[in-house]
Formats: sequence, structure tokens, C-alpha cells
Amino acid sequence: MRILKFYSTNIGKKIVVAVTGAIMLGFLLLHVYGNFHVYFGEAKIDEYSLWLREMGKHLFGVGGMLWIIRVIVGGALVLHVITVAQLIARNRAARPVGYRKTSRRKRIIVGTTMAISGLFILFFLIFHILQFTTGTLQPTPFHESNGIGLVYINLYEAFHVWWIALFYVTAVAMVGFHVYHGAWSFFQTLGWNNPDRNQMFRLTAAALGIGLFVGFASVPILFWSDVLPAPDAPTAEVQPIDEEPLAWN
Repeated sequence: MRILKFYSTNIGKKIVVAVTGAIMLGFLLLHVYGNFHVYFGEAKIDEYSLWLREMGKHLFGVGGMLWIIRVIVGGALVLHVITVAQLIARNRAARPVGYRKTSRRKRIIVGTTMAISGLFILFFLIFHILQFTTGTLQPTPFHESNGIGLVYINLYEAFHVWWIALFYVTAVAMVGFHVYHGAWSFFQTLGWNNPDRNQMFRLTAAALGIGLFVGFASVPILFWSDVLPAPDAPTAEVQPIDEEPLAWN
């Protein structure tokens, strides 16, 4: 097949890495938007969480659309990891020559750091899903109502444990680093890099990385520092809703 033949080439693999990375970046941006609801109180973040499960329910059933998104993002993640591993193996086997020593050393450092940070992020994602999505790992009590996790209180109790808060801040710092280099590589893969535009692309990549770090890290930091208040009622029930999530004030 032409698709498989194209995928077997280096440029094909780099484009796959870029596209799957863009899919995951889009998910991260939506995720950080969802996290922002926590700033407006317990009710809004819990209602937003319920809305995510009920969106598209008339077509796919309750939670169906959310699972479609999870499968797409999960598939992109798996393909991204596999393709990156293949590119790393090819690069090592090729043993390219002709680069200045400083340039080659820099490429090795960046590539190694990206690989290590990528593995750490993969471990973090598994931990995050098991802790807050499935409730399988419970370093702190997992609160739920009608089979749905209560987001605010679960975040509040988890991020009042210093090592969990520190782990999450460290993980999202690596996410920010990964996004910065990934975004810059994305521009290069598409052939958009040019001396006249590179500064703008680097600033864009930096803005994405820093913005995601601040957006994600602010949640554990604000909970741990007691800026965000304690939940009103740990036993509060979440009732199904049909309307759109509450708008921000």
C-alpha cells in the first residue's frame, strides 16, 4: 500500500510524528481549558466533567463521544511513540557524519532529553489515568457519585500531598519542554523554517510550552498552597445535566 510505503520512509515517519504530535497538542490545549474550570469553584469543574460524559450522548450514548476522543488520542500516542523509536533507531544505525562536533553534540543532547522526557511523560499519563480516571491507584481516597468521579475533591485531597503535587508539577514541566521542541520540529518537518520566520516559530513553540506548563502546574500549586478553597461537601452528588457547561464569569 502507498500509505505503508510512505510511512517506511524517513520523511513519512517525521510527518506521522508531527501529525500525531499535533493531535496530542490539541488534546492538551482542550485539557488545560477544562482544568481552568477549577478556578471558578467546585460546582463548575464537576459540572464540566459531567458535561464531557454527556456530550454527543444522543448519537453515541453517555460517555461514547469521550471514549472516541480517548481512542483517537490514545492511538496517536501509541503511533507517536512507536514512530519516534523507529526514527531514533534509524538515526543511530546511520551514524551521520559531516556535522560540526558542537552541532552533533547538541542534537544528541536534545534527542536524548526528548526520549527520556517522553518516557517519563508516558509513565505520568498512565499514573494520571489510573489515579483520576479509573480510580485504580488511590494514594488518596477516590470520591465518586453515581459512578462518576468528583473532580474537585479528588484534586483537592491529592494535591495536598506534597509528593503528588511535586510529581505533577515536574511531569508538566517535562510536557512543556517536550511541546516546545516538538512544536519547533513540527515547523521544520513541514519545511516552514526560514531565517526570516524562525524567531517567530521559536517564540510560538516557547509560548505553547510555557503556557501549557503554567496552565497545568497552577492547579496542583494552587491546591497545595490553599489558594483554592476546600470542597463544600465531600458527599455531594452530581446530577445529570442537559444544558451546556456554565459560562465563565
